[in-house]
Amino acid sequence: MLYADTSAVVRAYFVDEPDHDRLRAVLLEGPDPVVTSELTRVEFASAVSAAGRGGRLSEPRVVLDRFDADCGDDGPLSLLRLDPEPTLGLAYRLVSEYRLRTLDAVHLAVALTDAAELAAGQPVTLVTADTDQEAAAQASGLAVL
Repeated sequence: MLYADTSAVVRAYFVDEPDHDRLRAVLLEGPDPVVTSELTRVEFASAVSAAGRGGRLSEPRVVLDRFDADCGDDGPLSLLRLDPEPTLGLAYRLVSEYRLRTLDAVHLAVALTDAAELAAGQPVTLVTADTDQEAAAQASGLAVL
């Protein structure tokens, strides 16, 4: 199972981003199940809206609609509900121990708890474009792509 951080998701959708082709193939066209936190939807909308305001995207609504469709029942992405009980406590520990921004820690905590539970003993691989999050994930026992 792959857990996609927003940094990787944005790169999979924005054709002018580094590693776009690879991340699109892995996250949107690959054989592995891909999950991410419901927070990704908010972060993704923020990135798309900013790109629209800056003239980088001509039709931001089309990109947002595509993402929502991709998160539908038959889409390549599954959104995990944020369970604050285990997630926020672990995120607190992660920001205390590693160089992580708040939402990067929350994503990592979701990968370590909810995604790991869903994977039922199978490995979870974090897909991220953030080097600090990558280091924290590896130190926490996750493989990183």
